[in-house]
Amino acid sequence: MFILALIHAFFDAKENRIQRFLMLITLFVYGFLLEYMGVMSGNYHYAPELIMLFKVIPLSVTFSWVGIIYSVMLIGDLLNLPSWLRIITSTLIALSLDWGMDPIAVDLGAWTWDYEGEYFGVPGFNFIGWFFIPIAYLLPYELNWNTKSKKLQLLKIKQIDSNRTWTRKLYTLLIVVPIAAGILILVGIISRIPFLYNLNLIIIIIWIILTVSISTGMIFWKRENLRRKRWYDIIPPIILELLVINFTSFGFLIGRYDLAALMLIISIPLWSILGLTLVKYTE
Repeated sequence: MFILALIHAFFDAKENRIQRFLMLITLFVYGFLLEYMGVMSGNYHYAPELIMLFKVIPLSVTFSWVGIIYSVMLIGDLLNLPSWLRIITSTLIALSLDWGMDPIAVDLGAWTWDYEGEYFGVPGFNFIGWFFIPIAYLLPYELNWNTKSKKLQLLKIKQIDSNRTWTRKLYTLLIVVPIAAGILILVGIISRIPFLYNLNLIIIIIWIILTVSISTGMIFWKRENLRRKRWYDIIPPIILELLVINFTSFGFLIGRYDLAALMLIISIPLWSILGLTLVKYTE
């Protein structure tokens, strides 16, 4: 997933590859920090893997976050929605992954929750975290001060790439991750409220329906914008589908056909994006 994101960045940001590579670097650091904060807070722990960062975070998980957030940001940009609607849609696309992925991963023993929730053993606050994880990075990364209007604005990735100044690069490298981590810490504190920490199953089911229906609706509303213009436009949807296929396959292999079917249904927005991107754009 990380290699595919790197390939896409190389071809998609020809005029400012340094900025896009800095984005990937900061996403890696951000992915590690959010997982490290989660593990150190005592909410969950990972099963040992070949390469563990600080002996507690699998390298594969950190790389996965790079692929996920990078992909949903690129897809969100393509949808050409108003700024806040674009950010919400992007994070709902990411969240649609976890409704099916987390239960299968828990059943596999990839990670273990120290507090069992009502949704296949996953506590509700996990999904609150997933909702805010892309937002916490998107906001500071896309934030920009407009010198003409003297107002803060949210830019798209291509607009950020057009700024070749070292000021922007230093901002990305030094400021984005601390702000993003600070937002997540605040979300983590708020999520400790008992009602939020273990959301009622009915609320979770309603949230799942809204996640899938809203994100799918936005995708088909702006479907013309997702049509492939260059061969590498297909990479972000493929990155997300790798996770879908991986966890769906594991669900079938361990005999959890219910979870595998759930993964397929929950990932309707992701299948829709892939299908629409396979269609070549024509004038």
